[in-house]
Amino acid sequence: MAVRLKDFYFSYIFLGSTLILFSFSFLNYSNPIMTTVLFLLLVNLTSFTNEYLVIKYFQKHGQKSRNKGYILFVTVQLLYTIGIFLVFKFLFT
Repeated sequence: MAVRLKDFYFSYIFLGSTLILFSFSFLNYSNPIMTTVLFLLLVNLTSFTNEYLVIKYFQKHGQKSRNKGYILFVTVQLLYTIGIFLVFKFLFT
């Protein structure tokens, strides 16, 4: 079964929330637009990649509980986002 764009429900929500939350986080840097775009691209690329892996896993193993997989996905993605944000804060200051 192929993965469709509408299957990435949580990644679209995460994309919107990261745009809202982090769009003004790097205004004090020397190149704020490029830093913000790079941060948002990296964070949302990991989100879509992780959700793609979760979707493919549950297509292959249909009998498993999807809720546990998505809870783990959301938790890991939040940890990735916080980690990438801290790296950007310390790297580009």
